[in-house]
Amino acid sequence: MKSTDAGQQRLAWSVRLPLWILLASWVLFGLGTATEYGYGAHKNVASQVFVLCLTAIIPIIGRVILDRRRRWWPPLAEMLDRHSAAIDGISTTRIGWWIALAAGVGLFAELALIRFHGSCFQLFAFFKNLSLLSCFLGLGIGYTLGDRRRIFTPLVLPGMALQILFLHGLRFTDIADTLHNPIREELALGLTQMEDVMHVLTAYGFLICVFCINALCFIPLGHLAARMMGRTARLPAYSWNLAGSLAGVLIFYVLSYAWTGPIIWMAVLVLLLLPFLRGILSRALLAGSAVMILGVLGWNPSVDQYDVYSPYQILSIVLSKDPHPQIKVNHVYFQKILDLSSTAQQKNNDIAIAARYYGLPYQFKHEPADVMIVGAGTGNDVASALRHSAGHVDGVEIDPAILHFGRMLHPEQPYSSPRVDAHVQDARAFIRYTPQKYDLIVFGLLDSHTLLTSLSGVRLDSYIYTTDCFRDARAKLKDGGVICLTFVMLTPEIGRKLFLMLKEAFGGVEPVVFQTDYDGGYSFVIGEHLPPQMRTSAVAGLKLETTFSDNRIIADPSTDDWPFFYMGVRKYPVTYVTMILVMLAVSAVFIWPLFSNAKESNPSAMFSAPCFFLGAGFMLLETKAITELALDYGSTWVVTAIVITAILIMAFLANLLLLRIGRLRPAIAYGLLLASLALSLVFAILRLPPGTWGGPLPAAIASTAIITLPLFFAGLAFSTELSNAPSAGVALGSNLMGAMLGGCLEYNSMYFGYRSLYIIALVIYALAFATSLRRKRQAPSPDFCG
Repeated sequence: MKSTDAGQQRLAWSVRLPLWILLASWVLFGLGTATEYGYGAHKNVASQVFVLCLTAIIPIIGRVILDRRRRWWPPLAEMLDRHSAAIDGISTTRIGWWIALAAGVGLFAELALIRFHGSCFQLFAFFKNLSLLSCFLGLGIGYTLGDRRRIFTPLVLPGMALQILFLHGLRFTDIADTLHNPIREELALGLTQMEDVMHVLTAYGFLICVFCINALCFIPLGHLAARMMGRTARLPAYSWNLAGSLAGVLIFYVLSYAWTGPIIWMAVLVLLLLPFLRGILSRALLAGSAVMILGVLGWNPSVDQYDVYSPYQILSIVLSKDPHPQIKVNHVYFQKILDLSSTAQQKNNDIAIAARYYGLPYQFKHEPADVMIVGAGTGNDVASALRHSAGHVDGVEIDPAILHFGRMLHPEQPYSSPRVDAHVQDARAFIRYTPQKYDLIVFGLLDSHTLLTSLSGVRLDSYIYTTDCFRDARAKLKDGGVICLTFVMLTPEIGRKLFLMLKEAFGGVEPVVFQTDYDGGYSFVIGEHLPPQMRTSAVAGLKLETTFSDNRIIADPSTDDWPFFYMGVRKYPVTYVTMILVMLAVSAVFIWPLFSNAKESNPSAMFSAPCFFLGAGFMLLETKAITELALDYGSTWVVTAIVITAILIMAFLANLLLLRIGRLRPAIAYGLLLASLALSLVFAILRLPPGTWGGPLPAAIASTAIITLPLFFAGLAFSTELSNAPSAGVALGSNLMGAMLGGCLEYNSMYFGYRSLYIIALVIYALAFATSLRRKRQAPSPDFCG
């Protein structure tokens, strides 16, 4: 009796620890914000109210709720027990469809919350895997719980409602400025960097708080899927799980294609959860949470601002603060839509200065026949090309919403001209595959505030600012053609990087740099036959800048393997490592309750080491596939969607193959996996030119096949291990927790380059094979062949 009481006491404390961490992070965040922003007339009302809630009101309310838990917990526990019984009472006749629905809900919610986090704060674009890892942690714990009695699905929406209220309210305060870029290794235009201890407390307290809340929200979703899967044979159940995950991905990407926002995402999530919630109280809780979520997301105090969610980011059009419409990306200034016509220039000197800046490229190429605008945006560069009598203009813009605003709002209507072709495409892919040659290639200001995917550190513009891209662009110039690139210099090292990359791409020819009078930009002009006088005198009233030719400025050029343009030099990302260690420590506290119950005398029954390492390796391969295929097909959301869809299909086919052939020796699955991974590594190192394969299309097909082949064999290895794991839930839970490790290891690419992920993946998969061999041999499960 005493041992049972001690076990229950240990379990109670282990469950409370995550809540204590959540409270501690909240206090940390409150301390930082109170010190940084405090109270005063110079602060806006929203910031002062938020600080007051952080430092006083919310902790008091939380304490009162905990003190009265004996009143509210018994009826809540009774509701959860009835819900769990209803889930267990679902007929097994269509259990596959229920498994698919449960898995689809989990993946859809994961994609929606990750997008929502990124649309609230830039911080989630820098700590790129944090949202994803918190989802993996919650789902992994939920899957591992498996047949534990009580399922907390009715509390998912209330937890998300609190999270959405917190983040959506915070984005309209002054505190949001602190949460844009709290790191030292990378820079971004106009974003505050980490400066002092209080800034660190604010940012890290905020991150830990969001990490904990989000993980807690996803535990019930993983538990629900595991409970469904436990009612049928493992491999068929896994097939239904993959099918449901694929459906969840497709639904979310269809909504992204339609430019929908969080209100629609959350409404769809409510509909997907509804079939699982039985009973009046459960559905009342769902309805109340849904009303709260939709009401909060519908609130916007900025009456002069119109928000649109493109497939990549949230775009805000601000109409009243300036005569010219202003565009924000993820709540940070991006660009203005300017009227630079001759009439407007005569009326406003500032407009004349801006027009001189946009007209600089045409001082080197008068009346060019063919012009490419990289990063055409809302059309300022395109309009300038038309004013300078360009014969034909190809405007390349990756975000369809930005292009839409240009067509709708630009006063000069440049996209309506018959001389302009607008291309919604990744600029790198367009440069690589266009057969056209150009007199002038203009690189607009492509400072992207958005990642291609939460799986990697590649921004939408990462593969534009590399030596390899500038070399490709040079190959698209006509004889005597010119490249003009403008950028706002964050540090001398960034300017030096651009200088070195252009110089290397043009075989030692140095670019000419001019300091512009508009937005603090610098224009780099380079071509093989620039007139000598252009290198020695001012052009269009703009003075020469020689700072970036100084050899004493140390900078490392960006390449396709190391496309981190905003890092001046290669240095190990200490800020990221610190956050990773904190997240791993928090995760350990969350995971510990799984092994603390005295009833579980064998901890190995709750964990599968091979599945853990397979998850870590698979995460690295998925990252590598997306980043490499972005070079072949473009860094677009469509490419990302297709790759993730293909990965799920390959895992499904691998599982189906195992169902067909029966038992497979692990040595065969791992041997094929390691061999295909080694082949991909050799291919990545050689990176043969398209002509090797007979043209761009065969090259892209060959590249895709070689890059994605290891993913199929990784799926085959996991399906093999699934049959030998303690349960399907434990296998998937261990796999997701391993994916967290893979997400942390991916940060090594910021120092070693993306090619290094192959080496790390080889080591990880070797560990998976080694732990598989060490595992005590078990007889095949009766349900192995379904």
